[in-house]
Amino acid sequence: MTKKIATLCLLLSGATALAAQGLLEKGVAAEGQGLAELAEGYYRRAADTSATARKRLGLLLEGREHFGEAARWLASSDTSAEALAHLATCQCELKRWNAARKTAERAIEAADTADHQNRSLAMATLGLTHCVAENYSEALAWATKATDENPQAARPLNVLGIIRFRQHNDNEAIQIFRRAIKADPNNIDAHFNLGAMYCYRNHPDLAISTLKNGLKVQRNSIRLIYCLGWAYLLKGDDKAAIECLETTLRYDSSYVDAYLRLGDIHFNKSDFNRAVAYYRMACKLAPQNSEAFRLIGRAYTEQRDYPKALRSYQQAVDIDKRDAETYCRIAELYALQKQAAREKANYRRAAKLGHTGAQKWCTQRNIAY
Repeated sequence: MTKKIATLCLLLSGATALAAQGLLEKGVAAEGQGLAELAEGYYRRAADTSATARKRLGLLLEGREHFGEAARWLASSDTSAEALAHLATCQCELKRWNAARKTAERAIEAADTADHQNRSLAMATLGLTHCVAENYSEALAWATKATDENPQAARPLNVLGIIRFRQHNDNEAIQIFRRAIKADPNNIDAHFNLGAMYCYRNHPDLAISTLKNGLKVQRNSIRLIYCLGWAYLLKGDDKAAIECLETTLRYDSSYVDAYLRLGDIHFNKSDFNRAVAYYRMACKLAPQNSEAFRLIGRAYTEQRDYPKALRSYQQAVDIDKRDAETYCRIAELYALQKQAAREKANYRRAAKLGHTGAQKWCTQRNIAY
């Protein structure tokens, strides 16, 4: 009887494996025809028994910018260089920098020396994690290695552009992102990064043009739609901005920056209570997002609620101790309250961090920093 049960279990196991293989093959075929949702369905049905299906599902979800779920499937698939390299990329998108660095290092170790694509992807991710930590020499070294490993890849160029942006070399960053688009016109990261650069430089028309070109490649890109909303906000087209930002949240209700920009729209209308409500939603989703607390402080300042503004600004600099601009805003609030010593201390902090306005304030008063 026991042997019969064992035989039956083996037969069922073999049938399950064959079924999973069939679903996997159907998923690959559907994906090859551009039928992503159909492929996703096949992979999900096979995922319980097939590590390959879990990996394919993770890669598919990454491409659709569902990075949290993609990371979970990739982490549960296998330890191949491909799975690890893409898992590290997703962890970067989720701002899990320490995890991304460790995963990228594992991907490089797992990759064959001839596997230039995954080695390059992991090296670029390592460069990005060092960039976020402001280790720019190390970041540049890894971005350069990634480019040497795979000269046709857009990812290393994107990372190099981000490094230059973080070093305040905006013009060079823009040129690098243009090179990334030229290297791979279908690369969504490059379109997003270039569009975001134009937003940072307050060139909304250039941003809108760039982002719409990217949406021709991937019309449901969450990042591109969000950034388009930001560009419309800068242009003063609140209706179009709200439409894009609300669309972003329909695709991904946890997209923190969309809440921040919706808050900005209401802030610009002097509807400070609604602005704070959106900013607080961002804080709830991302408690370590210093920008959200800084924007809450700004709204309370406009309402002349200085104690709440100070608490919010302090929360921002507790998270990001290099936020020179917020130290200046704290100083301004202390100035309004005639607290000269605290005003001076915060301007000095900002000056030490390189804030030119704070440095000028200190110099005019012969205050060393």
